[in-house]
Amino acid sequence: MAGLFPIGTKWCGAPGAPLLIAEEGQANQGNLELALRMIALAAEAGADGIEFQLAMADDLYVRADPGHALYQPRQFNEQQIKTLVDAAHAAGLFFQAACLSPRLYEICGHAGADVFTVNAMDLNNPLMLETAAGSGRPFWLATLMGTLEEIEWAVNFVRPRAVAPFGLLHGQHIMSADPAATVPAEMLQLDCIHLFQERYQVPVGFVDHTSTTTVPALAVAKGAAAVCKHLIPEVGWRGPDWMVALPPDEWRRAGALARFAARAGGQSKDLSQAEVKDRSVQRRSLFSAQALPAGHALAAQDLVALRPGGGLDPRHMDALLGRRLKTDVPAQHKLTAADLED
Repeated sequence: MAGLFPIGTKWCGAPGAPLLIAEEGQANQGNLELALRMIALAAEAGADGIEFQLAMADDLYVRADPGHALYQPRQFNEQQIKTLVDAAHAAGLFFQAACLSPRLYEICGHAGADVFTVNAMDLNNPLMLETAAGSGRPFWLATLMGTLEEIEWAVNFVRPRAVAPFGLLHGQHIMSADPAATVPAEMLQLDCIHLFQERYQVPVGFVDHTSTTTVPALAVAKGAAAVCKHLIPEVGWRGPDWMVALPPDEWRRAGALARFAARAGGQSKDLSQAEVKDRSVQRRSLFSAQALPAGHALAAQDLVALRPGGGLDPRHMDALLGRRLKTDVPAQHKLTAADLED
C-alpha cells in the first residue's frame, strides 16, 4: 500500500488495522499527574497511541493576547515531556506530539516521541512545515480549516523536504466560533479521505470533532488509516475540548466500532470456508425433471434447478442441451458430469 510506514511499534496504513489515537490535547492544562493519568486511561481504553498538544506561550501568542496567559501555565519542561513519553511507551502506546513551537520538535525528538502532528493552524506556516519535515520522524499534516489550494501547497512544500514519511489528517474545527459546537454530519465530508488518498498517495487519517461514538467507525469504513478522538478522564469532566471528547468507556466503545468497521472492509470477494459450505446448502443444482433413458439428448424441459447445491451449475444449462445421457436417470436426479457421455 502506498505510504505504509511505522509509528513506534505500529504500522500506519496497514489494511484493516486503523490506528486509534487518544487525543489528550491539553486536557491536563499543565498538570503532569493528570497527563500521566490520561496515558493510563488511553491504554485501558484500547488506544494505539496518545497525542499531546504541546506549546510554548511565547512562540504561540503575542504577550498582550489573553491566549498567552492561558497557555503559559500549560507548558511542560524537557524532563516532564520525557516523563510523558516514557510513560506512554511503558503503557504500550506510541507518543504523538502536536508541537505548537519549532523548539518543541527537537525537545520531543530527543525525548523519544514517535510521530509529530503539524497542527491545522500551521498548515500555511513554512517554518513549522519545514521543521516537521526535517525532524526525522513521521508526521501528520492536519488539514482542518484548510482549503484544497492550501492543502495542495502544504503537501508540495513538505514532500521534497520530508526526511521521513508523512500522512494527512482530514477533519473539521468549528469550536473557536462556538465553544459548545460539535461538527454536524453534513460538514464531515468523509469522502475527502479517499480523495486525499488518491490525490497524494499517502495514508489519510481523520480527526473526529463530533460527540459521537459512531463517526470513528464511519471514517474507518471510508478508508481512514488512523482516527484521532479526544479523551476526557471521566463522565461530566469539563475542560479543553470536552464537548467533542468521550470518557474512557465510551472511547473504548468507539474504538471497538472502528475496529469492527475495519474488519468489515475488503474488496477481494474471496469466499470464506463458512460461505463455501453455505453455498452447498443455499445454491441450486441441475436435476432431471423426469426419468430419462440412457442415450437421451437433453432438452430444456428435461432440466430443472433445485436445491441442494453441489451439482452442475445452473449457469451451464444451455451448454448441456443436446448432450446425451450415459445411463438411465430417475426423476429429480442431481446431474453430474459422470451422467453424461463424453
